Formats: sequence, C-alpha cells, structure tokens
Amino acid sequence: MDHSQMMGHMGHGNMNHMNHGGKFDFHHANKINGQAFDMNKPMFAAAKGQYERWVISGVGDMMLHPFHIHGTQFRILSENGKPPAAHRAGWKDTVKVEGNVSEVLVKFNHDAPKEHAYMAHCHLLEHEDTGMMLGFTV
Repeated sequence: MDHSQMMGHMGHGNMNHMNHGGKFDFHHANKINGQAFDMNKPMFAAAKGQYERWVISGVGDMMLHPFHIHGTQFRILSENGKPPAAHRAGWKDTVKVEGNVSEVLVKFNHDAPKEHAYMAHCHLLEHEDTGMMLGFTV
C-alpha cells in the first residue's frame, strides 16, 4: 500500500480544543488526556523561550510509556514519583512513565507553527500508532 494513502484509513478520531495545563494523563487507553492524536489539530501552544513544568501521569496504568518530546531537551524533575537516578540527571528527550507521575522542566527555543508542529508521544510504536501522541505549536 502506498503510505501516502494510509492516513485516511487510520481513524484517529476528532479532538476538541483543550488546555493542556502542562499535565498529561495516559490512563485512557492509547490516548493522551482522553484524546487520540489528530494530525490537523495541535493540542496546545507552548510559549517560546519560557520554562514549563510538564506533569506526565501514568497513574492507574502499569505499562511502561517512554514519553518523548520533539524539538527540545529537558531536565527530569521526577521519574515515576522519585528523583531521577544520577545517570538520568542530564539533558534528556525521553522520560519513563510507568504507573506513576513523572515531571520534566522543558523550554522551546524555536517556532513550531501548526504546519510544522512538534510532537510528544509514547515511544512504543504500538502505542504511538494507535493514538498516544499529540502535536503542539510554539
């Protein structure tokens, strides 16, 4: 099958506008904040050049979700409710979320308009492909 035709058959559903509030919840199947990925509707706009604290929750879901953010590197403030291990204290682009809450301090220094939105997603391909992914602008 021609991959350019696949997007029309993936059935990602419709997302309503929502305020991300810096918090993400994975406890609703393969969705983020109860919403499946929609390539045409970024979930929120991050502020350029300002630090944001993102809270990524996997509470109630014991499956591992390596959460990856495009367009930046971040500092892990907590990983699964605990301070990061020494080897996890540097700049990262993925944080482990496994049945608890992880927090990161993130800043975006480059523009990302709707046409070239950044992505954040679970780095497990099966989860990402079934909707555990979001687009956002800067």
